[in-house]
Amino acid sequence: MRGRNCKLGKLRSLAAGELVAHQELRQTDMAKAPENFAETVKKVRQQVGLSQEELAHELGVSFSTINRWENSKTVPFKLARRQFESFCMRMKEQGKLTHD
Repeated sequence: MRGRNCKLGKLRSLAAGELVAHQELRQTDMAKAPENFAETVKKVRQQVGLSQEELAHELGVSFSTINRWENSKTVPFKLARRQFESFCMRMKEQGKLTHD
């Protein structure tokens, strides 16, 4: 029983360490995000005439993700920001977006 408790303790310690590392990464990522990202997402979405759900589909994220972005609850990681930037470029090329 003691050996099992020791292994469980090590697993808990590893999990706690990973959680802290993830939180630090998330804070760093948030620091890199533009301050007006929430406003930008909403303006772009409205200008191209999409609902939050439709934009989510375009970007391959959930509706709740778009909602949290627009309400400054979270900011996207680098990959999602790149997807959003690519979407904006496509919309500009199609003449649907004049500025972001």
